[in-house]
Amino acid sequence: MTQESLTLGFFDIPVHEAAAAAVLRVLEAHGVADIELITGETVALFQEIRNGEIDIFATLWTPDVHCDLLNSASSMQAIGNLYQPFLFLALPSKFKAEITSIDQLLQSTDIDREVIVSEIIYDRVLSAFQTYGLIDVGYILKSATDEEVISRYRDAMTSQEPKIMVLYSPSFLEDSEMIYQLKDSKNLFAQEQKAIILIKKQLIDSLGADLIDELEEMTLGNQVMKLMEQAMRVDGMDAHEAAEAWQRGKLVVRT
Repeated sequence: MTQESLTLGFFDIPVHEAAAAAVLRVLEAHGVADIELITGETVALFQEIRNGEIDIFATLWTPDVHCDLLNSASSMQAIGNLYQPFLFLALPSKFKAEITSIDQLLQSTDIDREVIVSEIIYDRVLSAFQTYGLIDVGYILKSATDEEVISRYRDAMTSQEPKIMVLYSPSFLEDSEMIYQLKDSKNLFAQEQKAIILIKKQLIDSLGADLIDELEEMTLGNQVMKLMEQAMRVDGMDAHEAAEAWQRGKLVVRT
């Protein structure tokens, strides 16, 4: 391995930051000592990836959620499969007896038609809403940062207001008894994705086969990602502490 420094980018969201922290530990173990971490506004990150200004990015969700970004990042190569995310729509558990599927939202007059969604999944969600016909009957999507979205969703879960939540797995919210998942008859949200790593093509040789192979075969899994996010959002750890806890086998479920 001849590469001594590089940039490692990630979305400014705990589940992505945790994955990047795990990748960072692998890079350091292979002798990459000078690693600059890059995050920030999503639009700016997208542009930096397309411009080849980031050496490694962890993670994108493919083939669907971030397909446009992957297809436009011509200088980058996708490797690995760190975990297997998917999206889903949920409602507060109060409505479980009334609405069980996304299709029923088309006729419902009780559900708030303004839906806030995390900016990093907005494009995929908009496409799915259009395919279901939800936009045609008056549903409106509004993009926001992940932190804003999580805050709004937690408020809706507590108040049991008629709010649609667009969630992703792995997430510390997904197993809450205060919400339930809507059936997705068209399989537009629930289709399993791969959480891949992007590496600048021109760096592949300098990073060395051993490092590339380890990143290619690296597996975190959804449960580990969920626990790492929980450690950050609930237990007050930063991403590096969560990654260390994972590596040492010290992540635990909080009930």
